[in-house]
Amino acid sequence: MKILLINNYQNNNETATYEALKAALAGHQVRIQRYKPGLKFEEFDRDLVILSGGGGEGSEINDTYKRHKLWYEDQIEFILSTNKPILGICMGFEVIARAYNSKVLEMKEYITGFRKLTASKSLLPSQDTQSLRQYENHKWIVPSVSSKHFEVLAHSGSGIEMIKHKTKKITATQFHPEKGGTLNLTQLLAL
Repeated sequence: MKILLINNYQNNNETATYEALKAALAGHQVRIQRYKPGLKFEEFDRDLVILSGGGGEGSEINDTYKRHKLWYEDQIEFILSTNKPILGICMGFEVIARAYNSKVLEMKEYITGFRKLTASKSLLPSQDTQSLRQYENHKWIVPSVSSKHFEVLAHSGSGIEMIKHKTKKITATQFHPEKGGTLNLTQLLAL
């Protein structure tokens, strides 16, 4: 599969989560672009666009630059205008939610580590919906999304964990499938 990976990690010292994402994509033809405002997305010959995790380096979901334009505004415009399939992970999930007018709220505590989540029957039809266990590493939550646009596939006590767009090929996870768990990145690429 030909993938465009939009790297939302803004520091030059890549995180272990980003390294896990690159390793999980081994065997695919991956073009990587580090995100910054004004980026021209090179998705023209790609089968899928992945919006990676990120934040924590001075470019959070609510941050602005140049006269109050959102830092991730170009990604939001891309999400709304492209017909390419998109997979959003963590920060990518938050940007997708924001693109469709969902609130993204900062939590008092940072969540990190493996947590039990609740999945919908459409996500895990042959398993107990309480058996989803995924790695999380975030301090932002999406408490609700538009039912007009999205089906919620998984949630936790803190918010929504996975969504799928009803008419476009957009799937997004607050959790990090590249770090393992019940659903790994390979399984999500097949959705």
